[in-house]
Amino acid sequence: MTNKGIVRAVNGDMLTIEFERHEACGDCHACMHGSTSCAKHTITLRGKADVGDEIVVEMDESHVMAASAAAYMVPFAGFMAGIVGAWAAGLSEPMMALCAVAGTAAAYVLMRVLDPRISRGRWEHRIVSVRKPERNP
Repeated sequence: MTNKGIVRAVNGDMLTIEFERHEACGDCHACMHGSTSCAKHTITLRGKADVGDEIVVEMDESHVMAASAAAYMVPFAGFMAGIVGAWAAGLSEPMMALCAVAGTAAAYVLMRVLDPRISRGRWEHRIVSVRKPERNP
C-alpha cells in the first residue's frame, strides 16, 4: 500500500509527513480518533528530505491486512470470551453484557500493551521516493 505525503517538519533525520486520507481508508475515522474531519493525518519516520518535499511511502500489504485483522479480531475475541465466560458461570443477561464489555476492554488493553513488542517495525512505513516541489519563477 503506497501513499503520498508532504514533509511538514524535519528534526535531524526524523521527518514529519502529512498525508491526505487514503481512498482505501474508508469512513471509520479511526485515524483522527473518531473525528468527522479525518482529511489529514501525520506520521514521523526516519529519512532525508526537506520541508515541502513530496514523499511516497509504502507499507507491505500483508502487514496492513494483519494489522486490520488484529484490530478487529482481538476485541471480538475478548467480547466473545466475556459472554461465554459469563454464560458458563450462569450469570444473568445484564451481567453477561457487562462481562462482554469488560472482555472487549481487556482485549484493547492487551493490544495496546503487546503491540510494540509484536510489531517491531513490521507495520512501519518505508520511503519509496522523494520529489522536490516544482518552483515557478
